[in-house]
Amino acid sequence: MLNQILSPILEYFPENNRLERIWKLAEVDFRRRYYDNLLGLFWALINPLFRVAVYYFAFTQLLEGRMENYALYLFSGIIFWLFFTEGTNKGLTIMVQKKYLIENIQFNKLDLFYSSTLSVFIGFMFNLLAYLAVSIISGVPFYGSIAFFPLLVINMFILVLSVSMFLATLNIYIKDIKHLWAMLIMAGFWVTPIFLPREAFSGKFEILLYMNPVAGIIINVREVLLYGRMPEMNFLLWNFAYAVTLLATATILFKYFSHKAVEKY
Repeated sequence: MLNQILSPILEYFPENNRLERIWKLAEVDFRRRYYDNLLGLFWALINPLFRVAVYYFAFTQLLEGRMENYALYLFSGIIFWLFFTEGTNKGLTIMVQKKYLIENIQFNKLDLFYSSTLSVFIGFMFNLLAYLAVSIISGVPFYGSIAFFPLLVINMFILVLSVSMFLATLNIYIKDIKHLWAMLIMAGFWVTPIFLPREAFSGKFEILLYMNPVAGIIINVREVLLYGRMPEMNFLLWNFAYAVTLLATATILFKYFSHKAVEKY
């Protein structure tokens, strides 16, 4: 289905061009994740919906932490957090998983990260469609502020891509990085306003929202989608600057050290 949608666009590019190669790598990876399962692409929708249902029950029924449109509040945070965690975990090990390509084919190794992030992004788009469906069913209107939403998605894509490259470069030399990252992901989950309101991080804890760039993105996603307000510009500018700076740094480091990948792996 995805190939049918994009094939007319790809026809305008030369055969075996770089963009086509990136897309093919992403498509193969995405198919491998879902198409071999009985329910196929439905898993891309079932997984986040099930998580939201469990968390919603726990926090509204067991803990009695009710708030208006809490299901959508949770959903918006969870799908962006899943995009970040799945994308960075995948990028961390992409050089090991695709070692056979690195050894046998001459190509730009950065394409592995573009295709890896794109593959996870496709799954994220299915989750986003599920969110929009739930939003319509819940009667939440679409505000004019939704025009800012693509900027937040681009911000998240750049962030996932840059963190993936940075982690993969570290993984060439520090094999324990995957364990450290798993710990940071767990800590980051609880210092991101996924379950709790943004107000819970006011005062001395507000610095956590700037240390964790995913937090600011999620806050602004809710501002523009759920509340119909302008995004908080301090977070918008900071998160873009953070992601772009990290991308530039990670690209330089990867190009400088990636030649050791085959030898180390």
